[in-house]
Amino acid sequence: MSNKRKKRSQIQKFYCPCCQQRLWRLGGQKYYLFYQDISELKKNLGITRKKASFLATQNSAYVDRNAWLEEFFCEEHGTIWMRLSRQADGTLAAIPAKRSDWQSTTRTINPEIPNPSVSEFSYHMSRRASTQLV
Repeated sequence: MSNKRKKRSQIQKFYCPCCQQRLWRLGGQKYYLFYQDISELKKNLGITRKKASFLATQNSAYVDRNAWLEEFFCEEHGTIWMRLSRQADGTLAAIPAKRSDWQSTTRTINPEIPNPSVSEFSYHMSRRASTQLV
């Protein structure tokens, strides 16, 4: 029993970059980032040019299992997508997802571009934060 309580207290909490309220994980899928060019590998993974060129020749795309996009919920701002990255000490660092992050993931829909089959009213209502959900 004591192990369960210990694990619960070790859960990392994330906060909204705008209002500093706690963000809630929605339990959705993790969308891992991938890199194709030597310059992307070198910049994002922090490795030497020689290692980056080796990885680029081995695979057409390198999937980084330490960085992904995940959906969170803020009571004030609604749905927020964050880029999570696992640090060397095992903790997670979270920053808001940028446009370039969306272009380097697979099977994701950019939330900035609305679905053309959804009416404007439905789109705005779905983006509104609701106090009834909390």
